[in-house]
Amino acid sequence: MIRYISILSLAFLINGHVYAQQDIEEGRTIFRSRCASCHNIDRRLIGPALKGVDERRENQWIIDFVHSSQTMIQAGDPDAVALFEEYNRSIMPDHKDLTDDQINNIIAYIIDEGSKSTTKSSGSWYTPPYVEPYTDKNSFIDKIVYLNLDGDHQPIKKNDIGSWLAIALFVIFLIIFLHILIYLNQVMDMYKQVKNIRRKNQNINRDENT
Repeated sequence: MIRYISILSLAFLINGHVYAQQDIEEGRTIFRSRCASCHNIDRRLIGPALKGVDERRENQWIIDFVHSSQTMIQAGDPDAVALFEEYNRSIMPDHKDLTDDQINNIIAYIIDEGSKSTTKSSGSWYTPPYVEPYTDKNSFIDKIVYLNLDGDHQPIKKNDIGSWLAIALFVIFLIIFLHILIYLNQVMDMYKQVKNIRRKNQNINRDENT
């Protein structure tokens, strides 16, 4: 038993040393450009909080999942399938272009940020409450509000010209509709004014005839 604990402790020390050799700054840059729209270090967003991921999953599992989560899900990996179901079957994009070393840099950044958030939480640091990712938002208005025309619970990408064009057309239609309402209101006011003038003229003519 003592031997087993010693081997396990040594494995953790080696693992920590490996991550300590990684480029945290590069990991920060990649995380912010690739991961931050769906993941946070210490709270859930569209995907899980990533603090402690190095303790929950083996290094190779993380690398394989980042490269192609759907490949692991379709292969029946129990942890990958469980995550897919827990997070409303949201599809994580593949990042096959990232090298193993780059993914290790991301993990090193997560570990570094996780240690900072632990320090903050020991004081008066406020952690926002968890909010469930939006689901069952499939009406056209919902898709506009949530920037999610495909209904797959993923934000619209910057290069999705069709979706942005549809939103622009919706905004233009809304502006035109508001202008029409304002114009109709002005026409009604003019009609009332003309009607009042005619009534006054009729009263004046009546008084003159009497």
